[in-house]
Amino acid sequence: MRQRISLDTISDINKFVDAVSKVDYDVFLEDNTGYRVSAHSLLGALLSMEWEEVYVHCEKDISGKILPWII
Repeated sequence: MRQRISLDTISDINKFVDAVSKVDYDVFLEDNTGYRVSAHSLLGALLSMEWEEVYVHCEKDISGKILPWII
């Protein structure tokens, strides 16, 4: 699954990282050039605020867990 999301505030990031930390699968944040960081990482999620586009990538469909951030 690859889904575009929006993480605009520190509060968004904290809530997002908390939500995906409960997922047992590898979850990544990617930009539109393929740069990738762990979505379980608060620092990685903070870095994604600088990207033009942010995508969540996971081998399983976790869209139900990330609905508030899907665009």
